[in-house]
Amino acid sequence: MKRVLFVDDEQQVLDGLRDLLRRQRKHWDMTFATDAQNAMQLMADKPYDVVVSDMRMPGTDGATLLAHVKQRHPEAARIILSGQADRESVLRALPAAHQFLSKPCDADALRTVIERACQLQQMLSDPAIRTLVGRLDHLPSAPHTYFELTRAAQRPDSGVGDFTVIVEQDPAMSVKVLQLVNSAYFGLAQRVNSVQQAVMRLGVELLKALALSVHAFSALPVPPVKGFSIDSLQQHSLLTARVGQAIAADKTIGAEVFASAVVHDVGKLVLAMCMPEQFAQVIVEQARSQKPFYEVEREMFNLTHAEVGAYLLGYWGLPLQIVETIAFHHMPGEVPQDSIRTLAAVHIADALADDRSYCTDVESGRDQKLDLTFVARAGLTEKLPQFRAIAAKMR
Repeated sequence: MKRVLFVDDEQQVLDGLRDLLRRQRKHWDMTFATDAQNAMQLMADKPYDVVVSDMRMPGTDGATLLAHVKQRHPEAARIILSGQADRESVLRALPAAHQFLSKPCDADALRTVIERACQLQQMLSDPAIRTLVGRLDHLPSAPHTYFELTRAAQRPDSGVGDFTVIVEQDPAMSVKVLQLVNSAYFGLAQRVNSVQQAVMRLGVELLKALALSVHAFSALPVPPVKGFSIDSLQQHSLLTARVGQAIAADKTIGAEVFASAVVHDVGKLVLAMCMPEQFAQVIVEQARSQKPFYEVEREMFNLTHAEVGAYLLGYWGLPLQIVETIAFHHMPGEVPQDSIRTLAAVHIADALADDRSYCTDVESGRDQKLDLTFVARAGLTEKLPQFRAIAAKMR
């Protein structure tokens, strides 16, 4: 059974949650704490898979509590419940919370978020990897992109279009705006799968605050990994996004394809940050063996950057379509027929965008090859020559 800890200073709120979630008793071992100190003690005594905390509590508030959980128990999913939609609360909780939910919270929404977090934990069975990923609150951005956004935020005439152009070029920033705007905290009726829509929803003032916040888009240095470059990965991701959007069979999903493609390799950033030495060994072995990059990862780690990226972004609450596309962009044949439109565009674009991997100093062949059986299932085989020509022009 999954262990879930609920924290709120109002006993009636906890009683309400206990009643709303009574059907989950067969699946979850639920504990209820009335303050942060009690919650910390409970977590010191035994581990929890998910922690759901109110934001505003006397003494130690939810943001501080989840920061403690992140530091001491990073493998746990961290969810904030808040009825305060002010910018200060968002920025304070952003580094510590995986997801935001608004109060009062719908039982089905809360149940779905917790179940999803538990399923994602099962995606990566290695507790060491879960712990490493759990410590991340944001991904590193290429320094020049961060400075571009900062300069735009300081210009009084900057608008949504200016920020969208900058954000769309950076996987880490795209992830953060999609994460935030898709949190239940913002109460949107539909999931936002487009970076441009996300920027528009957030608004210029909040985006400026995020840009200037050291917790959101700071240009953190990645440990040096020979043969790996954030700039090269960023260029590949953006090219994949442009190609994917251009070849999308259904143009109504173009924005979703772009958003999915621009973040499809964020798992490599995670591995470069968390396991630099081991990741460097993958680069060397891939260059030596000429195997697809993800196959070498599987042999050395028993997982791939696709799974790591999907795990992290799923935790952060990005739309399921984006998470699924990231998880299976190397193995698209494992996805049901009714979910392949966005995945097909990203899978093909990723294979055609560049004949090289992200190695900057060695020739290592293609990072992956097309799954031609899947391409046929998607009904796109005859269009491959056209897609190759589009990619060649954009390279």
